[in-house]
Amino acid sequence: MGISVSRESLVSAVYDDLKGKGLVSPEDRDLCIQDINYHLDYLEEAIRNSSPELFEDYVLWADVLLRNLGLPEECLRGSLKSMEKVMLEVLDDETASLASSYISGSLRKLEMEHKPPSYMRDQPLRDLAEKYLELVLNTEAKKARDLIISSLKSGVNVEDIYLHVFEPVQHEIGRLWQTNQISVAHEHYATSVTQMIMSELYPYIYQASERKNLRLVAACVNNELHEIGIRMVSDFFEINGWDSVYLGASTPPEDFRKIVDELKPDLVAVSATMTFNVGHVRSLIKLLGELDDSPPVMVGGYPFNVDTELWRKVRADLHAASASSAVRVAEEFLKTE
Repeated sequence: MGISVSRESLVSAVYDDLKGKGLVSPEDRDLCIQDINYHLDYLEEAIRNSSPELFEDYVLWADVLLRNLGLPEECLRGSLKSMEKVMLEVLDDETASLASSYISGSLRKLEMEHKPPSYMRDQPLRDLAEKYLELVLNTEAKKARDLIISSLKSGVNVEDIYLHVFEPVQHEIGRLWQTNQISVAHEHYATSVTQMIMSELYPYIYQASERKNLRLVAACVNNELHEIGIRMVSDFFEINGWDSVYLGASTPPEDFRKIVDELKPDLVAVSATMTFNVGHVRSLIKLLGELDDSPPVMVGGYPFNVDTELWRKVRADLHAASASSAVRVAEEFLKTE
């Protein structure tokens, strides 16, 4: 956005407007300012990508989170209205009008039903997924691990464990945290248990398919810590005969560039879960494009599923909506090259 004032001044003006309306108290100042900054981070990234959907989705998510923390509905709505008011006062007309349209659109969305549904639905391996969720929530890591290993030994394949157990359980853990049913500590523990178990599954992964003489380099962009999704993508490629080089979370862009230049993969897979990291995806794609022999880049992660055209906006070569579709999308793309 073309902001003619500093972020600090803008946030301060929004806070003062909220205080003047009696919507915040002095003891809540730090938390309120933190929330205003979050709102602005998402708004700026949405506008930068010409994507009202990204901001609307964030606002609906934030509303569920804040209401389940016991805050009144007007908390978020008041903040958005104050942001809009201040921006119309201090930004240039074009930018203010654009920001106002994004905020107004999100306020309209808030009037619609947006209760997040459970991810534990009728699906293959539902009983297994529910038992696994119960165990990780009860901090029973060994039992959770034994449950997965015994399922594999009984004939369940790795891909189904990933798709129908780990993936819905991770989503459900996120929903339970969003709705204030579990703590951040529980969420982190559950994620660490799943990562630990995934690390034990490579004997099953490596034996799954004949090799294809194709190489993938996969990682999260810098500042992105949500890595299970891209790790699943990397493992799916390995299962399907690729040589997958998984770099992990928050990979520095220059280091990413160097290893891609060194390994010369057939494909790079990049993930961002948080909308405010989409800019890092765009920057990394530009950086990789400067290589003499730049590989195609596939992007994925939550924002790219919210706005299905976002991958084009960041100038990626292809997009996969899920780990299960990533290999097919990639191999179909490479056939046309």
